[in-house]
Amino acid sequence: MDRDWSRLGAKLAHARKAVGLKQPEMGERIGVGRATIQKIEAGTPFKNITPAIRDYAEAVGWTYDSVVRVLGGGEPESVAPPAADDGSPRGLSPAVEMELRSGRTLDSTVVHIGPENADARIIVVLKGDVDITEEEVEQLMTDWRRKRRHLQSVATDPDASPDT
Repeated sequence: MDRDWSRLGAKLAHARKAVGLKQPEMGERIGVGRATIQKIEAGTPFKNITPAIRDYAEAVGWTYDSVVRVLGGGEPESVAPPAADDGSPRGLSPAVEMELRSGRTLDSTVVHIGPENADARIIVVLKGDVDITEEEVEQLMTDWRRKRRHLQSVATDPDASPDT
């Protein structure tokens, strides 16, 4: 069976851009260097499908067999959204879903915006690396408290301009 590595690379690059990630961010997400991402996207042939390629495909929301399908000339399939009764939020981009699953959750908050009768809100989740130190957490939390107060004040001030 002929494998079209160039096609796979192009499809993965397109999918990466669609989820809003740059090459270094994708590399960090799947635990490889930017050079590996560049090789994959350039269509460098591999003897076998590597774990990095599988991880890349998963990171852009493809099903497990999508890599083989694309190498053979087919189209990738997206992972089906979760069942309606599992309580998962709907409509999040794959990049946001990936971020929510990664790292350590440090804090979260809901900021209500708009007039009182409008049920609009901003949901913020503060994440850190899995191996973040307690000292780094303390510094992030100090910074976050200041930024959270600012975000809340802007959201509740109807006269605040976007530039303030």
